[in-house]
Amino acid sequence: MGDSARENRPSLRGATLMEIRLRPLMGFAGILVAIAVFIGVVALLGGVVVGDSSATLYSTWAIEHGQFACAYAPFTHLAQIPLIARPDTNITPFYPLVSGAIAALAGLGHQYPLSSASLGPNCSHAYLSIFHWSVSSGVAIRTLQIGYFAGVVLLFGADLLLRASGRGRRLVEPVTLVVIATLAPVLAALVQYFHPQDLMAMGLALGGVAAVLRERWLLAGVLIGLAVVTQQYTLLILAAAFFVVPSRGRWRFSIAVVLAVVLIDVPFLIASSGRAIHAIVNGSAPSFGGTVLWELHVPAFPLFLLARILPIAIAAILGWYVHRRSGDQTLDPIMMVSLIGTAVGVRLVFEVNLWGYYFMALAVSLVLLEAVRGHVRVYVVGWILALTMAFDPIPGVLQSNVRASDIYAQLDLAKIVVGAVALYVLVSLVRRRVRWFWIGWVIVCALAFVHIPGIDVLQHHPWPRWLWQILFVPSGLVLVAQPLAAAMRASRRSTAYAVEPVPEAPVAP
Repeated sequence: MGDSARENRPSLRGATLMEIRLRPLMGFAGILVAIAVFIGVVALLGGVVVGDSSATLYSTWAIEHGQFACAYAPFTHLAQIPLIARPDTNITPFYPLVSGAIAALAGLGHQYPLSSASLGPNCSHAYLSIFHWSVSSGVAIRTLQIGYFAGVVLLFGADLLLRASGRGRRLVEPVTLVVIATLAPVLAALVQYFHPQDLMAMGLALGGVAAVLRERWLLAGVLIGLAVVTQQYTLLILAAAFFVVPSRGRWRFSIAVVLAVVLIDVPFLIASSGRAIHAIVNGSAPSFGGTVLWELHVPAFPLFLLARILPIAIAAILGWYVHRRSGDQTLDPIMMVSLIGTAVGVRLVFEVNLWGYYFMALAVSLVLLEAVRGHVRVYVVGWILALTMAFDPIPGVLQSNVRASDIYAQLDLAKIVVGAVALYVLVSLVRRRVRWFWIGWVIVCALAFVHIPGIDVLQHHPWPRWLWQILFVPSGLVLVAQPLAAAMRASRRSTAYAVEPVPEAPVAP
């Protein structure tokens, strides 16, 4: 009787506010609210910045005018272009293709024609001509604002995953999307560095994972394939997902991935006479170093193997191992989100660079994981809050489009938060309760605000990047991998204790 009553009693988790059911129209309104919050916060922080946009804009404008061969032009005549607008690298094709199509549909700068003759033979004058055209037409800011669309793709991908996980049409859905829209690493992709392709790639990959959960293998392959041709870090998700997809759908999934990659990459390779290969293989980020691996001074080729190939191999081995131990149970939403979060987190262990937006995929995975689990761990909240304030902290720092007074106000706000948590720790100690996690949290955040003579407080980076890598990457990996490990242990226990049915004894005549 007691057991029956206990089973019928509503659990606290099911009775929480987040479980309130929403009408379909309210669910759709929720994602619109998240999009509005994302755009509003970016605008509040000064708007989309120039940052590394030279890797994106020239390809976008070439595609807008139908000059696909010049989307990856030779890097010539660059000395006549101002340093801030000078391109030195390109990104993979899909984001420029999308942004170029949007720019063409919006008619950006069409009153100032860009003739193919001005681009020179074999696009030899392309960058210089496109630069002069952009100055004459004044389309740079409006083209940068297309980056908002990448944030929209991220939010839609996250929403598809929530719905495929059974968390849609509940209050947790819009709340999770709003949290994702305000994550510092998400915002940093537009207001500090301008890497919208990272947001778009994660959104496409999340949509692909949602399709895997729904066992729509062709759609999953197309979306993850498009993610790969948007930003290479999604190869980690592809490597893990390949082994998770059951054998009955693996061929369709693989063919869809290959077709998506070939249909996007090969035309640009042909049109550019192979010049696009560097962007497709290596990506856009130059090496500025500062991480643990960089400080080891590994030679170039071994460094490439460690930083780019090894994480993909680890993600593939992880996907294979999880599927081997858990079988089709790996398609459980918690296991899938934890798996892809672990896969993208592995990349940060071996990175040679470390910027704020690099944590975007891991932070988004953690937020989605908590939403799918239906239980928010205080350590995840602390990790995200510490990352926001301590490393590449408040979006807007280091940017010319934010006033110095605003930056100082943001830093003061962060100090107030640290002080409040420190007060909580002190009160706990007076009550003889040692909060080790929050003690460490206060120390880590306080490090970011230590003023070292000779270092501008606006730079906000008195400590080396390898220190922040050691502090945040392993702890983030533990948090995102913990539910996966727990689910695998539960799967093994259920298998170990499974009892085969005993055949009935024959009935005597």
